[in-house]
Amino acid sequence: MDDNESRRGFTLLEIMIVIAILGILAAIAVGNFGGMKEKYKVEAETKQFYADLMDARGRAMQRNRMSFVRISGTGYATYEDTNTPPDGNGVLDNTTDTMVANVIALHTITTDLPGDAFEFNRNGIASVSTGNILFSSTAKPDYDCITIRPTRIKMGQYNAGTGMCDEK
Repeated sequence: MDDNESRRGFTLLEIMIVIAILGILAAIAVGNFGGMKEKYKVEAETKQFYADLMDARGRAMQRNRMSFVRISGTGYATYEDTNTPPDGNGVLDNTTDTMVANVIALHTITTDLPGDAFEFNRNGIASVSTGNILFSSTAKPDYDCITIRPTRIKMGQYNAGTGMCDEK
């Protein structure tokens, strides 16, 4: 048997190099995972808000009464117009109207909608001509904004260059 055939296994130096490479790859993966986690949190908040808006719109049409959405920098709430039964009075009164959703956001919400509230009428038409809602984040999520028009609600990605929500 010659020396090359009898030598099997790894040297300590080879094992240390492999461990160092694995450590570097693990550090890169952990860093990327943190960014991905933030990205998915923003997307989840955006999708939840979108679902709550669609629910408010659907309730307005199904129950033949207005639904209201109130937005703040730290969250939002949706209400069903139940003041003055059976079909409400068309005015948001957060002390007597029925609150359907009350969400505290993890990310700051900014909007260019006039005022802090808008409504869906009995036909599901929003009271705003056009508006954008944005969840602020340093991550680059696929969905971080919502565009609201009278007959349409769409999610998208905020474009800092145009200052608009690019609908998807």
